[in-house]
Amino acid sequence: MLQFYFLSIVTNVLGGFLLASESITERFPGLSALAEQFEKNSTRMLFGIFTIIFGVLKLLSVTEGDVLVIGDLLPALSGVVIGSTLVVESYKQRSSVTTPAVEKIDNAFVKNKSIIGIIGVVLGSLHFLFPSVLFL
Repeated sequence: MLQFYFLSIVTNVLGGFLLASESITERFPGLSALAEQFEKNSTRMLFGIFTIIFGVLKLLSVTEGDVLVIGDLLPALSGVVIGSTLVVESYKQRSSVTTPAVEKIDNAFVKNKSIIGIIGVVLGSLHFLFPSVLFL
């Protein structure tokens, strides 16, 4: 479905921007106003949940003329990883309770959130520019 295709692109690019906003706004100060709009912890958590949902739905839905599952594999996985990182980051800021699973995700993803964010922006942009390329 084209709706999931569009939402996948938007959530990958915006979610990647949210994760890498510190390094992106250093290079492009004009984007700091956009980053300030998403500074609320609840907004980041909600956007992370939506990003996970659209990533999973993108895995399950097929764009016409595309290869099943493999056609949108990287953007779908990117959405799940970006969303999970946003949710865990928001959870860690809100809660003092921690579990081993949260610590593992924190060590793997949240500590590398800038890199994950830039990869998400690049994948979302490439997915938009080249819609029929395998894996994008």
